[in-house]
Amino acid sequence: MRESIGTTWIYGLVLTFTLIFSGFLVLALSYSKAYKLKNEMTSMIEKYEGLTTVGAYNNGGSIKIINQYLKNANYSAKGVCNSGEYGSNDLTTETLEAAVQNEKYYYCVSYTTNSKCRSIFRVTLFYDFNLPVLGKLGKYSVSGQTNEIFSAYFNGSQIAC
Repeated sequence: MRESIGTTWIYGLVLTFTLIFSGFLVLALSYSKAYKLKNEMTSMIEKYEGLTTVGAYNNGGSIKIINQYLKNANYSAKGVCNSGEYGSNDLTTETLEAAVQNEKYYYCVSYTTNSKCRSIFRVTLFYDFNLPVLGKLGKYSVSGQTNEIFSAYFNGSQIAC
């Protein structure tokens, strides 16, 4: 009888550490995917000098390219944007809308312009902590910003200095 109680305790301990390890692994993979997508988005914004709606060679602007990239990467996480940010709640459109409180968006973008007419864009993406047995345990975000962009565009129009 003593051995069966000891074995049950060890099985419980092994199961607990397996859940902790798999949870850590899922969280790390989700974070790395969101971080990679965020880096690609900031690179696209820098390449196209802002968030444009019309691009060269009839390939669409940077908003369309970013949305297409997120669709191809099977990105589906949504979260709430802060006030003053712009978000995309549909990956098929070419414009961003001003964030509405408690509405969920695929990503959020804000920008600031300094006195030298240089703009910095801040991008926020979301990811879920979702374990197969336990379900969705949390929603997190990853943010980053671009380098300074001179005479940048936002939503298709040039940012005024």
